[in-house]
Amino acid sequence: MMSEKRRMHPAAIAVSVLKRMKSIVLPFLFLVFLAVKDGETLGLLIFGAGLVVVFAATSGWGVAEWYRFYYWVEEGELRIENGVFVRQRRYIPQERIQTIDTSEGIIQRMFGLVKVQVETAGGGTEAEAVLSAVTKEEAKRLRDVLLKKGPGESVEDVMDGNPGAPLEEREISKPTYTISWRSLFLVGTTSGGIGVVLSAVVAFISQLDQFVSYEDVVDRFDLVVQTSVYFIASVAFFVLFLAWMISIAMTMIKYGNFTVVKQGDELLISRGIIEKRQLTIPLGRIQAIRISQNLLRQPFGLATVYVESAGGAGGKESDFATILFPLVNVKEVSGLLQEFTPEYIMQNHIQPLPKRSLPRYLIRLVLPALLVSSVVSYFFQPYGFFSFILVGLAGALGYGQYKAGGWNVRGSQLQLSYRLVNKNIVLVNRKRVQAFEWKESEFQKRRQLQTINASIKSSVTSKSFRIVDVAKDDSVKIFEWYTYEKKQG
Repeated sequence: MMSEKRRMHPAAIAVSVLKRMKSIVLPFLFLVFLAVKDGETLGLLIFGAGLVVVFAATSGWGVAEWYRFYYWVEEGELRIENGVFVRQRRYIPQERIQTIDTSEGIIQRMFGLVKVQVETAGGGTEAEAVLSAVTKEEAKRLRDVLLKKGPGESVEDVMDGNPGAPLEEREISKPTYTISWRSLFLVGTTSGGIGVVLSAVVAFISQLDQFVSYEDVVDRFDLVVQTSVYFIASVAFFVLFLAWMISIAMTMIKYGNFTVVKQGDELLISRGIIEKRQLTIPLGRIQAIRISQNLLRQPFGLATVYVESAGGAGGKESDFATILFPLVNVKEVSGLLQEFTPEYIMQNHIQPLPKRSLPRYLIRLVLPALLVSSVVSYFFQPYGFFSFILVGLAGALGYGQYKAGGWNVRGSQLQLSYRLVNKNIVLVNRKRVQAFEWKESEFQKRRQLQTINASIKSSVTSKSFRIVDVAKDDSVKIFEWYTYEKKQG
């Protein structure tokens, strides 16, 4: 019975110990390197003994935490009781639970277990409750009870083709989306992950001065550097190429075996090679759909589709959104949405921004770029004049933002299109719009322009989508669309 108090699997102790040890290992290794560099063998032995003591203490604490942790379901609530010395009790009402996600790390896979994350609306950036090690059967029972599912197949059955289901159930085809390894390679190639990896590489290299004398390196290679520009270019190319390949590998490991299955009124998303994650998104709790194109993917007509939901951030990827389709052709988006999320339909036609908006988009970006380029060219002549390239790029981005802006209203759906750097198309249902507002500055008032802002419920508070310099008449139409139901009432 789910109303009985339960403990997690003992493997939760290992998960807890490893989690705490990770925060200790890096500082320990840093101290070890210092000791080895200075020849302090005694210090190294002391550090080793200290690590053993810390590991033993951490293990003892992990056992105590596991022994004092209980969970159960009673009166429509998930109840958790934990704390070694100070006891804490947490009650999570069933109606607040948005999703129950499962994942399998290395420890969980060794014992055939899963990690369960319970996410609630407005639960913040962390999951409301985490069970680090429970059996798959237990995770299925929790999901069935807390999400009001009747007895039936589990997430694992669906992802594995449901081999244990009756024949008539197995023959019912469910809408399924998978991504090929070739497409996954393109995801990594065209993603912005290289910037994150490159910054990590630079940060790592900057710390090597503790062990490597850069002055000696410069002295040794001074002649080579002075006589060969190709050497510098080769080193820069190698670092960039290495960061790019690491970014691709990380993407393929993270999103390998990516699968989306529509089962009834739920979307079941599974991904990961080393750590397998499974996410359940009820269709009724989707707040919006966002189609995003970065500068590398847009020329090829490729896009990433995100689901904006009100749950926590346990399964969130980008800006607290969940990836639904990692890489698809824009022409295929309408068909996929109709199959998986029929409530959201992407329209090909949008109402563009008025021509009088263009000068404002250009001025907002070109003027700051012009000021910066003028200062740089003045102090760093003659090469500083190359900085005026920034003015051209700013003008191109401003024009791109103007061309991307637009809106469409059809039935109960609002479609917004805008660009900061990436182009985004947002589909939101009227009943999901938490607030709609328009703003009008004195400069906009002269040109009959306004800024519109639509907000939806998000994981922390709310999330907004904004279009600047919409024609005032269009802003009024959208506002009347939003207030239509209230007027009818």
